[in-house]
Amino acid sequence: MRRSLRYAAAFVLGAALAASLAVGSLAAQSVLASRGLGYPIDPVDARSRGLGGVSVGLADPGFSLVNPAAPAGLAAPGFSATFQPDAYDATAGDLATDGTTARFPLLQLAFPVRGGLTGFVGYGAYLDQHWKVEQADSIDLPTGRVGVIDRVVSAGAVARLRAGAAYRLSDRLAVGAAADVITGAVRDSATRSIGEGMFGSFSGVTYRYRGVGAAAGVRWTPSGALSVAAAVTGGGQITAEAAEDSVGGEREKSYPRPLEVDAGASAHVTQNLLLAVSGRWSGWSAADAELAGSGGARDAVTGSLGVEYEGVSLFGRPAPLRLGARYTQLPFRWGSVADGNEFPNEQALSAGAGVRLGAARLDAAAERGRRGGDAAGFEEPFWRFSFTVSVLGR
Repeated sequence: MRRSLRYAAAFVLGAALAASLAVGSLAAQSVLASRGLGYPIDPVDARSRGLGGVSVGLADPGFSLVNPAAPAGLAAPGFSATFQPDAYDATAGDLATDGTTARFPLLQLAFPVRGGLTGFVGYGAYLDQHWKVEQADSIDLPTGRVGVIDRVVSAGAVARLRAGAAYRLSDRLAVGAAADVITGAVRDSATRSIGEGMFGSFSGVTYRYRGVGAAAGVRWTPSGALSVAAAVTGGGQITAEAAEDSVGGEREKSYPRPLEVDAGASAHVTQNLLLAVSGRWSGWSAADAELAGSGGARDAVTGSLGVEYEGVSLFGRPAPLRLGARYTQLPFRWGSVADGNEFPNEQALSAGAGVRLGAARLDAAAERGRRGGDAAGFEEPFWRFSFTVSVLGR
């Protein structure tokens, strides 16, 4: 147990160090971070990423901020942490940009209480709003024409804190419920530099996000080879309130929080081969009117498919291998209706692996995908990597 905890601690510390080294070059996870309410981020672990993003439907009790029923049946207290770096290259017409970022999209602690009841608390990433635009121009002054540089920067993100409980009604059926608190802050600023280092103008506003919601889920295992699960999340408003020292911008903005429905299943088609599939519907069109000025919002669907082969071992320990594919409709338009831009989509292929070290499990995954396309008005290939450590006590 002590050796497992040392491995886990080393992993988390290494991930934190890598994140701190990346801070100096942080940019958006996508150029879509500048549209609507930002780029949506799923709070899932590396195993899920390796399976194409399958978010619900896996049979074993585990850590999840998607399905509140998932922790039911955990044998001991434990925690899970996921570290996620990524990189992208985007082109829109004659413009090109690239960026990297790193974050912890999922942190969760779960603890058995009594009689089949398991409590949990966790943090999950939700909407990324890191982005930056810089453009050179020139203006006429009484002294002549001079160059200017306009910079618009957004730094921050919206996250959700979740606390809840899962209950194992029987060996085959588990249910769960949770409460969500929306939190986070985003700093938007615009500056104009004139000539050689002359300061022209500045405006800046810091928005603090708040909101509440709820989630419910179920996990059903009708046989040893098949598991089915579903979860529903939503309710309330996402409210952005400007800080008192903000210059410019609206004082308060509110958006309906979308209803999200997840469903999935997994089955052992052979003793060592697991097939998993999941889907999600997100009702973002509820916020279309509030976001009409930036292109609007639509309902979005995600489909994920993955396979896991469990017949491999590493140093005498099970080391499952994973492959997956995912298709996602993104909810916020890149351009505007007048520009003729369609809503963007995202496709990705993934591969991953895992290994158990005593009471700890380490998982890693890599995704290669693309967002947008000609109809969306931009093209954005990307890499995303995920690393997760999960530890159960004894």
